Amino acid sequence: MKLLASDFDGTFFFRNKKMFMENISAASVFQKKNVFAIVTGRDAASVLSHFEDTDFRPDYLAVYNGGRILDSKGKVLYDDPLKIDLDRLYDVLMKEGVSQISILSLTKVFHKSFHFNIHDWLFKLHHRSLYRCHVKDYHEIDDDIYMCSISCGSEEKALLLSEKLKEMKLGCSVYVNKSFIDIVGEHASKEHAVEIIAMHTEADEVFVIGDSYNDVGMLRQFQSYTVQSATEAIQKEADHVVDSVEAAIADIQAR
Repeated sequence: MKLLASDFDGTFFFRNKKMFMENISAASVFQKKNVFAIVTGRDAASVLSHFEDTDFRPDYLAVYNGGRILDSKGKVLYDDPLKIDLDRLYDVLMKEGVSQISILSLTKVFHKSFHFNIHDWLFKLHHRSLYRCHVKDYHEIDDDIYMCSISCGSEEKALLLSEKLKEMKLGCSVYVNKSFIDIVGEHASKEHAVEIIAMHTEADEVFVIGDSYNDVGMLRQFQSYTVQSATEAIQKEADHVVDSVEAAIADIQAR
């Protein structure tokens, strides 16, 4: 049995519906004899919402960059909430002049845009469909927090700020995803998530595919693929560069 763990945005999911459906079709065939997992910085509801009009579901879903892992029935296999001093973090982010901040628990979300109010409206419109309660102050979040997502405006700024945050030793994991920084649980990582999923499946071979900096750990640890649209820095971390998840699956099945 083989396990393939795929990043979601920019790797498996695309706004181009044809590309997305081709990946779904390939993953569905792969699942007949193997295991397909999605490992992402997103939350579970936002990922699963894209499969509502299909029969497809991943066998495993690791969200918040590995901070929470679910099987196909929704059973929680691993849980690592974010436990840091949010006041300290918020003060630092304000001084750094970030564009937007989102703080998410399973039931509530706080979002603040520092430049354009339209971003607040769009964010609330999107997350209203995902059954989260919006709060005006992050202190109102009274259940476990799983992620703080920070929009930096550019990948370069995100990389620089991520290094500063790591040096602060806040007791969390810090990952760059394009122009965003994801702050998640201290032990959360995509490679750790893949290890846990592999243990539950007893897979003989483990493959991964991703396209951004938060995928680097798993790209280094397992037999890996990335896509043509990934930056040169990410492509250097992978064993193979392919056009799509569909192409990666074809290569894996040909082995």
